Amino acid sequence: MALRPGARKGRGACSNPAGRYEPWAVEPADDGWPSDEPDPAPRTTVEWDRARSVIARNGSPDVPFDRSVNPYRGCE
Repeated sequence: MALRPGARKGRGACSNPAGRYEPWAVEPADDGWPSDEPDPAPRTTVEWDRARSVIARNGSPDVPFDRSVNPYRGCE
């Protein structure tokens, strides 16, 4: 899949292909309102967090592992 024109790498999904059973299709349309200025580039912020651990522990019997990287301390 190619990146959409204007898509910024590292800022979320660049595509959203329609599913086979979607009830409707959405297409971009020109609404006649020109954009005065281009959108500013989003800034990445770094915030310090005093997490107790980067390792998440899991005691569920249906999960085949008991430790993983804490998903709430992920990256961009």
